[in-house]
Amino acid sequence: MAANLISSVRQEISQITKGMAQKNSELASLKNELKKYERVYELLSDNRARRRAPRRGARKGRTVDWNSLLKGLPGSFTIGDLAKKSGARGKPNSYLRHVVVRWLKEGKTKRIGRGKYRKA
Repeated sequence: MAANLISSVRQEISQITKGMAQKNSELASLKNELKKYERVYELLSDNRARRRAPRRGARKGRTVDWNSLLKGLPGSFTIGDLAKKSGARGKPNSYLRHVVVRWLKEGKTKRIGRGKYRKA
């Protein structure tokens, strides 16, 4: 009787092992199929998002006349003073520093200290 019980347990173990192997292969194929559909979804959602939403930096009709903005600044100013002006409001400080450096190269301003500038 013990030998019969041992053989039936072995059969059950082999059946369970085969079933697990089959389920693992099914799971692998389902994972591959899921990846495929996720890629398709990502491509479709990116295309829809691109068509609907305008680019973040692409604002039409909001060109800034930096020369007139410079005229409106006081004799000596900082990047913070420039950022408070209506034309420069919302622009990142790194961009405003780029504008001031351009004014320096053009000779429109002079640097009088760290972060402080004077109109030429």
